[in-house]
Amino acid sequence: HTMSFVEKLDAEALEYFNSVADKPFSEQGTAFLNAYWNEVQSEAEFIFTVAWEMMKYADMHAKGISLVHLYQEGNDLDFDIALFFYEQLNKFLDNDDNAQWRDFEKSQPEMLTALKRKQELREKVDVNFDGRVSFLEYLLYQYQDIANPSDFVTRSMVTPGEHEEITKARHALNDVNNRIQEYEAERARLEELAAGTGVKAMGAKNMLAQLDSSPLMEELNRALITAEAAVRIATKKFGGQMGGGDSRKSVAADFSSGAVWWLNRDLEEKQKRYGKKK
Repeated sequence: HTMSFVEKLDAEALEYFNSVADKPFSEQGTAFLNAYWNEVQSEAEFIFTVAWEMMKYADMHAKGISLVHLYQEGNDLDFDIALFFYEQLNKFLDNDDNAQWRDFEKSQPEMLTALKRKQELREKVDVNFDGRVSFLEYLLYQYQDIANPSDFVTRSMVTPGEHEEITKARHALNDVNNRIQEYEAERARLEELAAGTGVKAMGAKNMLAQLDSSPLMEELNRALITAEAAVRIATKKFGGQMGGGDSRKSVAADFSSGAVWWLNRDLEEKQKRYGKKK
């Protein structure tokens, strides 16, 4: 099977592959899950919660950003940062507090020395030989028992593009992201002021106390409600096996299961952290 993993992509396939690898990590993850949903849905939670978070963490580390609200999601890592990504992933899985994540057998990274890992990155993981590792390349390599680059392209190219409802839901969640960044930036600004002394610090403390009922939070909540409605529409239309919906499942639904799952999961996380406490 290793042969098919490093099989050269022809020009058209490579162009398509690169167009996916140029998207933000989350959209690469969605594209992978869409193509391999039947084979890989059992690992989706690991991909979303562990691998995606670690990818963003490594990218933030590379860019010298420590505050999430200053971070714009990237799309690939250079080899040194990819090594760091694998180190952090192994460290995370070695920690007994995270033992539940070891149950995702297909998702466990192979233990390799840094030297061997770098060779693997260069010779196998980096499908398009650009000296960088995208989330898509990591996923194809990690799940190579069921996936490989040319098969991914073949599966993905025959599908119609992203459906309007899914695009709308994705944009609505991006809008929530922007609101979260505004809210967190303001909170960070006020916390810094409140740590000082005098009238300014007192004023900042008051504003912090009221931040959750401020216009910023109201806008965030409005954006969440809009996103929830958009995700519900997409789920109803394409989430055949997600329960509910139309039982006559279309081809469209077949190739949207990963996206529908991801949108719902992303919404759930945002609601948990920022939704109005019932």
